[in-house]
Amino acid sequence: MKTDRLTLVSLGYLYIPVCLFLLFWIIPLIALPLSVLLALGVWQFVRQPVPPAEAPAPFSRTEWLILAVGALLWTLVSGIGAFVPQYGDYDKHNLLFHDLITRPWPVLYQNPRLHDPFLCYYLAYYLPTAAIAKFAHLSFQSAEWISFLWGWLGVLLAFSWAARLSKPFRTWIAVGLPFLSGVEVAFRLVWSLFIDFNWDAARWLTAVFTNQIPGYTRYETPRLAFSNHNWAQSLDPAPLVMQLQAVPQHALGGWIAVGLIVYWQRRNASPVALAFVVAATLLWSPFVSIGLGVWLLFTQRNVFTISAWWQPVFLGNCLAMGVLLGFFYQAHEPIPYAGFLVEAFDQPADVLLYVLFWGLQYWVGIFLFRRYNRQTNENTVWVKVAFTAVLTIQLLSLIYMGRWNDFQNRTMIPAQFVYYLGLANGFMHWYRSSKRTVAGWVLATWVMIGLYVPLRVLAYKVWSIHVPQPINRSMANATTNFGEADMSRMKPHEAIDADTDYALQYVGKRESFFYRYLLRK
Repeated sequence: MKTDRLTLVSLGYLYIPVCLFLLFWIIPLIALPLSVLLALGVWQFVRQPVPPAEAPAPFSRTEWLILAVGALLWTLVSGIGAFVPQYGDYDKHNLLFHDLITRPWPVLYQNPRLHDPFLCYYLAYYLPTAAIAKFAHLSFQSAEWISFLWGWLGVLLAFSWAARLSKPFRTWIAVGLPFLSGVEVAFRLVWSLFIDFNWDAARWLTAVFTNQIPGYTRYETPRLAFSNHNWAQSLDPAPLVMQLQAVPQHALGGWIAVGLIVYWQRRNASPVALAFVVAATLLWSPFVSIGLGVWLLFTQRNVFTISAWWQPVFLGNCLAMGVLLGFFYQAHEPIPYAGFLVEAFDQPADVLLYVLFWGLQYWVGIFLFRRYNRQTNENTVWVKVAFTAVLTIQLLSLIYMGRWNDFQNRTMIPAQFVYYLGLANGFMHWYRSSKRTVAGWVLATWVMIGLYVPLRVLAYKVWSIHVPQPINRSMANATTNFGEADMSRMKPHEAIDADTDYALQYVGKRESFFYRYLLRK
């Protein structure tokens, strides 16, 4: 039986950080047997049979070159490695990265205000790079090179899955996927044409090209913002290009995992095997794991069949990882401001506004995709997959958690990746078709409008074009924010969020069950 190498490397990318966490953070009585069980799970997964007729065509050298160079470009402009100015989130994450490199594992803090906590965060993305830097005695600046290579490998694997799931121009679809990730912004830009520019298309186009669209990131329609009693939230999903730029620790695990899941779903893998992939993302991002779990519930027909779950290696891994990391995150300081979005609706009109302005950001793309596909019927599978992705996104948006609603933006990452990939395949089929339908032209126009966000991000990073906050903030501390002694003393940015205790996002309690009985001392 032939081993699927892309699956093997992808599972390795997801599970190697988990094994580092087990071996250096967890007591040996649990860490050693669970590491062996994980290795058995990976081996069993990659040895699943694939019918010869369904085996994907291997990538040629030219295709691998396109994928590698495309991944290199997007990794560079995203800010990974700090070779270009980084997004504001790196002000915090670089300090976490620095603590992992310079402090013993597990990372413990002496901070009486927080009762001497330990580092408790989504650590998977950082651990391999920090481990290499720590054991090779590299400086933080040298570690940035390792970080860049690790990020580039993750982007390459994600693009490889996007290409494997596609057919015509598959590698170009993969490397161009972040360009389509602004499609949901098209609705808000058209709304701005009506509200801010009174259908003056010439002035509107000038504003688009000069980056003067009001509220380009958080365009709030009437009452389409809710308050968690501390911070007003607009419903603003983060496109792929922004996910990679701000939170690669969430995005890369989610992209690779959903590629694995969709591919192996098409080859009739059991739900417990696919749950093994979901379990790999728990240390990367529990929010992404929730999004992947919802995706499985919506797309796996035999998910509720007991016999389909009876594979001891996969099931044992899922249960063990779920319990262990459940205790890990339970040790975290409580996340305030959680609830259901409907609690913020004051009147029935708010429900209508939510359905229209949140839903249409994605549903317009599906409507146009399905409309033009009726005449060709070439993309029926992708239409169904994209529809399921939008339904998943819509339902996940009904829950909010945290001051910046990280739950919404992170749980959607897998479904967004699939949605954009579906549109990309539909767009390419339309481009190659001899009959260019009207609906296809409208979809193409919609995609072109959505290029606003990816192109402005790319232009800023390559040519340093001025853009509004929050990116300007990271210009001041483009690489690190080492004004604090460690992560437990992380302070807020005084001009923007002076009342926020950043340290609480990253620490766990010593009186927790996890610290007392599971953490290596």
